[in-house]
Amino acid sequence: MITISESDNWEICSSSGMKYGQFVDWEKIDPEPAKKYQQILKSGHQQLKRMGREGFWATSHTLRAKGYYHIIHNINSRAVTPDRDVYYDLAKKLFGEQKVRTHQVPDYMEDGDIPRYCLNKAGMNSVKKILICLGSYFPDMSYCPILPALVSLILHFSEDEAECFYSVSRLICYKDPNKRYIDQTFLTYRASCMTFGDLANRCCRGIRKLIASSHQNLFEFYSDWIMWIFADLPFTYAIRVLDVYLLEGFKVLFRLVATPVSVSSRVADVEDFRTDMKRFVQSVARHCTVEKLLERAFQIPIATRNELNLLFNANKDALMQKGVSTHQKRQTVESVDLNTFSSSVVTETEMRVIWAWIPERFALFNPVRLFHIAEDGRGLSSLYSRVEGQEPVVLIIKTMDEEVFGAFLSTDLMERRNHDSQGLTYFGTGECFVFTPWEQQLIWTYASDDSGQNIVCCLCDLRAIFSGGDGGHALCLCDNLEEGISELCDTFSSNPLCKGHFQIQSLEVWGIQNSIYLSHSFHSQ
Repeated sequence: MITISESDNWEICSSSGMKYGQFVDWEKIDPEPAKKYQQILKSGHQQLKRMGREGFWATSHTLRAKGYYHIIHNINSRAVTPDRDVYYDLAKKLFGEQKVRTHQVPDYMEDGDIPRYCLNKAGMNSVKKILICLGSYFPDMSYCPILPALVSLILHFSEDEAECFYSVSRLICYKDPNKRYIDQTFLTYRASCMTFGDLANRCCRGIRKLIASSHQNLFEFYSDWIMWIFADLPFTYAIRVLDVYLLEGFKVLFRLVATPVSVSSRVADVEDFRTDMKRFVQSVARHCTVEKLLERAFQIPIATRNELNLLFNANKDALMQKGVSTHQKRQTVESVDLNTFSSSVVTETEMRVIWAWIPERFALFNPVRLFHIAEDGRGLSSLYSRVEGQEPVVLIIKTMDEEVFGAFLSTDLMERRNHDSQGLTYFGTGECFVFTPWEQQLIWTYASDDSGQNIVCCLCDLRAIFSGGDGGHALCLCDNLEEGISELCDTFSSNPLCKGHFQIQSLEVWGIQNSIYLSHSFHSQ
């Protein structure tokens, strides 16, 4: 339940809220912000992005308020946005002159927690009323934990409750998939969590291994990611995040969260990691300034907006295959069941680690063994006949010296037939990687050739090679699957996976349930 306690802030009127410059000619008091505001009005989107990152309007509350108004009200919303009168009508209908102070928590809120962000009681009451009105106006919005924090922040820089309601409504109504602002269902929220997990896999691999080794759910760890920013960051940091978020959308959040995750990944006790992460974010001022945080965030290499959108949609499709519907609230998604897992190469815990490293949309589903050298015979032709048509697959090898390593192949091995080259044929995507499950860090990278094409897997009929051209072969298998070599590889930025030349004791290839549908869904987009 939400309780509104301030009787003097119960009525709705044009003077409620937090007016800025209502009775003062602020341009005469401080002409510098006025000059900056004129510069904002004349700037294009790219210039505004640079201003937001550099804190151009961070020195003046009024300048930031006017800057936000300009930015939000120029968002190209594809839906009809409720205006101020809509808010007044809703508030009158919902609250009227009643003295009852208690209302149901809106369906989209996971709980009744609302970040205070220095707001007084009157301000908190305004936030509650706006949240209730948003729930009434957007009944299809079923899951949106970010909204209380956004309303609390934007209210600081709004003329009144109605303007805050209008500004947040524009963010909700924004429809460009390449620059999303607000997830409104559990399905899209979890897809965003999974997308962040895919990106975080690049900068905090050790944490993923710790979580997987302890048999914990990776999603439960990443499920709080957006609240680390908008609920746990100190106000002075959160508001600088809002500066760039309003201009750049969800992509900037991925950058910002990856920064403290990578810094905090030194913790060794996974049981306490979520708590430690929360504490780290809350006390971030002890570790770095907000300028340094933003600087580090924008140095992190990240996918393009189009690539992020493809990945987000692929993750969403995978969740729907897993039974998550569009209209339901928070749901429990069954984790991978490895209790009956059996392998002659890796243990259950090692397989959990490997499964933690594959893309999130595949990690939702159980592994299925496609090829076992002891059962299906030695030879690449036998392996191909069992594995072709499956995408992706995980190849795992144990040598006679008990060394274990492998590779994740994101592309169907049948792809080798689509090339006319008489020599080595390179194909694959940037999601391919090689690994050694017992090491602290996964040996992998997104890789591409000089032309920018992702070509990291090489296969031909006489041998199988996992590399990227002339930079050494990460893994090379002979045609009879008796032996192979592993070298330092520039493509994967990997050291040899074993001593070099090796004799194969056992080899398995694992596929993924629903993999054909999921891969087709991703690549067709």
